[in-house]
Amino acid sequence: MKLLRMASRGLMAVLLFWAGSQSAQAACASTSGAGSFGSPTSFTVASTPQLVTATSGFTCSGSLLALAATNTITAKLASTSNASGTTAQLFNATNNQYLPYIICQDSACATPVNVGATTTWSSTSLLGLLGLFNASDGSMPLYLKTATGANLKAGLYTDNITLNWTYHICFVGAFGLCVYTDGTATTVIAVSLTVTNYCYIDNAPDVSFGSAAFPSGFASVTSNSLSVRCTLGATYGVNLTSSNPSSGQFRQMSATMNSVTSYLQYQIFKGDASVWTATTDTSMTGTGASQSIGYTATVNASQANPPAGSYSDTVLVTVTY
Repeated sequence: MKLLRMASRGLMAVLLFWAGSQSAQAACASTSGAGSFGSPTSFTVASTPQLVTATSGFTCSGSLLALAATNTITAKLASTSNASGTTAQLFNATNNQYLPYIICQDSACATPVNVGATTTWSSTSLLGLLGLFNASDGSMPLYLKTATGANLKAGLYTDNITLNWTYHICFVGAFGLCVYTDGTATTVIAVSLTVTNYCYIDNAPDVSFGSAAFPSGFASVTSNSLSVRCTLGATYGVNLTSSNPSSGQFRQMSATMNSVTSYLQYQIFKGDASVWTATTDTSMTGTGASQSIGYTATVNASQANPPAGSYSDTVLVTVTY
């Protein structure tokens, strides 16, 4: 009877060991993934490729023993929501605009994966394979990179990547033996990029009225213009604020002689011949290219003659969008 009890205990020990070995195994799972390019300006998107590490939603786990076995994971880029042929694209329905991008296995994006193509990860150790699952959520990462040159309106651009996964992985089984697990999974990566408005003042040349003995002798300056570049479709306003105090609708250049400040009045007229004051902005809509905003500057010919001197004003150009 004692021998039987001992044998029974021995069998129980083996069974417990086997169950413990099985629980050390793991498999692969799938959930949704995501990749956000953030909120770059339209000009940044046009000039510089945007790169993001996306979470694929595909994860595997298991023992970290380095078994001498070949493990492979293959992902087929089954489809994207807005593909043009084999090229993935982000899309904004409101603007009806697309932004092409590529999908890569490596961060350098040396070899893009086209829509409909497959890419494979392979390692002779489970330890090496599991080390590849280093996205922010512990899933297999994919790298997304936008194309340059697009003249985009501001807004949210999105896409969805559908991936079909197959795997052949040697997990550690009973007594440290290799137990291959084969399976399939499907994940969807939601991709987004928010293009934001931006403006540049490309050129704001100085204005010179030259020299004259009397206010009526100054010729109007008609050849100058401002150059402003704003995001396609962006509504913006251009404000001109003088450093010297105004007098009614007249701006004023100033000169100080013998501690006395004198003024020479002038006006700036918009393209429609209306007076451009500090409170009447010029409104424009961006094209993504530099836009010329013409104006005319005229000295008030009917003002009293000021003392001779060099008169100046500093005008601050402010673009709001």
